Amino acid sequence: MKKIVTLSMREQMYEALKDLILTNTYKPTTVLQIDRLADEFGVSATPVREALVRLESDGLVNLIPNKGAQVTDIHEDDIRNTWEMRRLLELYAARTSIGCIKDVELAELEVELIHVRDDPFDNNRYIASDMHLHETLFVHLGNEILKDSIRRVHQMSLRIRYFAEQSVATHDSAVHEVIQEHLAILEALRSRDIARIEAVLYKHLQNGETRTLRALGMVH
Repeated sequence: MKKIVTLSMREQMYEALKDLILTNTYKPTTVLQIDRLADEFGVSATPVREALVRLESDGLVNLIPNKGAQVTDIHEDDIRNTWEMRRLLELYAARTSIGCIKDVELAELEVELIHVRDDPFDNNRYIASDMHLHETLFVHLGNEILKDSIRRVHQMSLRIRYFAEQSVATHDSAVHEVIQEHLAILEALRSRDIARIEAVLYKHLQNGETRTLRALGMVH
């Protein structure tokens, strides 16, 4: 595992652990021991402990006194609540910022989406294109609190999707469905038609919730 040797150990420790949790390298219910993490990353226990406290505030771990933390589990309510928040926040963001999204941004996004459509096995590019599309919907907002809230909710949904999509054998077909929906959102954004944008975005988020619940065997 990569050693952390820079001066900003606390921040890097937090980012490293968060990434490992979000990508399900540390799966739900995994126990993270402070001493073991400190040894693996080549740091003292202090930045590990501080990182775990921040991760608890993010809802990614539950602290275990004098030991470390446990990665939070993923339940049906977590999925439904996360996607409900996404529908509320992202629809508002798209409606509010559509006039600020430039054509060149949409052209760059289209290139990414087509690459993923043509190579669904590149999971890193798939996730990056997903994040890019949804960030485009809110990056122009002037409300920093709202932007941070959307990022946090989207971050939680990515963790859930990583876990769900790794749990089923239909990953490639799911990626194909998502990319087609992303391309539909892209075309709606180009039209500047707010009603059309809201309709395709709502359908995409609703489908995302259903796909995730189905992948985890929570709906049929």
